[in-house]
Amino acid sequence: MKKFVLLFLLLPLCALAEDKREISLLTCSPGEQVYELFGHTAIRVTDPARGVDVVFNYGLFSFDEPNFVWRFVRGETDYLLGCVDFQYFIAEYGIRGSGVTEQVLALDSLQKNRIIEALATNSLPKNRVYRYNFLFNNCTTKARDKILEAVGEKISYATSSVGDSLSFRDIVHIHTTANEWYQFGMDLLLGAPADKIAKRSGAQFAPFVLMREFADATITTGDSARRLVAKQHELLLPEKRVTSRNNLTPFNVSLLLLLFTLVVMLCERRSGRTFWLWDMLLMLMQAISGTVLLFMVLFSQHPAVDCNWLLLWLNPLPFVLLPILLYRIGKGASMGFMWIQVIMPALFIVASPLLPQCFPVPIYICAITVIIRSLFYIYKDKICALDVL
Repeated sequence: MKKFVLLFLLLPLCALAEDKREISLLTCSPGEQVYELFGHTAIRVTDPARGVDVVFNYGLFSFDEPNFVWRFVRGETDYLLGCVDFQYFIAEYGIRGSGVTEQVLALDSLQKNRIIEALATNSLPKNRVYRYNFLFNNCTTKARDKILEAVGEKISYATSSVGDSLSFRDIVHIHTTANEWYQFGMDLLLGAPADKIAKRSGAQFAPFVLMREFADATITTGDSARRLVAKQHELLLPEKRVTSRNNLTPFNVSLLLLLFTLVVMLCERRSGRTFWLWDMLLMLMQAISGTVLLFMVLFSQHPAVDCNWLLLWLNPLPFVLLPILLYRIGKGASMGFMWIQVIMPALFIVASPLLPQCFPVPIYICAITVIIRSLFYIYKDKICALDVL
């Protein structure tokens, strides 16, 4: 942190004839890392009279922090506000190949003073750390809130918001279209709260949503109104990335899972053997996935994961069923207990249209796979007897 820069920013204007300071919203295009998929937002402050050009960035964190992954999963990740020279900031995003759009805000001297003072105060060591939340308290919402607080007037938006018709999950999908496995993983973890209509303020967690809405916004003061954004231009153009087509998508993998299960059952019918290793693998995948979901619901502070209806069938119960399965296979006993593995996914499929949560298609295919495999076990003796007849 450059304390002398903050000191200069807080000095009075000393009756300058013209306030040439500029406050800008910087919007950076998405990168390739998972934490870069939605892009980024920062605030730029320039003061040509004092030679100041710095960027306030609410998106700083460190993987080296103790227990970072564990804290992130539990929703206890702390981000912090940093202040860097603009040339270093823009160089970093140039190396990443990301684009950077600048929106210079049409603020008066008093409003500029407010936001500079707020940012400088927020940059102090005792104030700079905040509890990060992916949807409701991230680098974009923090920057937006500081700007709106500094404006202190009514902000009117000229266009309807995407949040008026889209849910949080819909907006996540828009940003993860090219990363189907990331999207699938987020769909599993995000529960029913993510399917609520985002509305304008909620949708602005996404950097490019905020940028588009600021572009048409106006500041109303009394009977007069002026555009919130005085000018907008591209500081960096994003590099064109060549994305290779990956055929191992969640949809294709789930189909392969179903197909392989059918092949296993056909082989069992013809050979009279039981390929219990495949069942152990299926149950382990179901149980591990369910344990992760249950942990997120019970212990994570992320508000969008605290009600997940996938637990109807993706739950830890198969950990209990697995040893029973192996024991009964070894004894040649009845497999009637497998009705549990039929009822849970069947209940999920039947109830899903009525639930306040959207589910990815591969989940239904996996549920059907479990149902078919479990029914085969229950009626295996009768099915195999058809070969004798």
